[in-house]
Amino acid sequence: MSAAWTRHPVIAGLIGVFAGALAITLTEWLAHQWLGQADMAKPATITTPMFVSVLVAWVLGAGTAAWVATAWCAGRSVWPGLVAAGVLAAGSVATMFVIPHPGWMIAGALVLMPAAAWLGARSRALRVR
Repeated sequence: MSAAWTRHPVIAGLIGVFAGALAITLTEWLAHQWLGQADMAKPATITTPMFVSVLVAWVLGAGTAAWVATAWCAGRSVWPGLVAAGVLAAGSVATMFVIPHPGWMIAGALVLMPAAAWLGARSRALRVR
């Protein structure tokens, strides 16, 4: 019995989403330890460094998801990585609708998350010549 199914692109994408979410969680946890937590009942208490730390977490999460998913499927395709990062980006967009975010953060997420996903996936993709 072969374990080839473990390298399937869908499994790779799921593993990538998990890895990216873990990266986001750990980065945000570290930021909370360093910067403190805002009162979510009062969104005005969220400081600019707090928003920056969340943006950094999202970008690291997207890059990690893409890198891990592409590596998991042995670099045969960038699609599992891009889809995994897209799932995390969709979660970030959903968060932007729930909690007010400054325009610079929205623009940064919309530009930097896809860029990190592309770089993460391409760095693990096999080069076929």
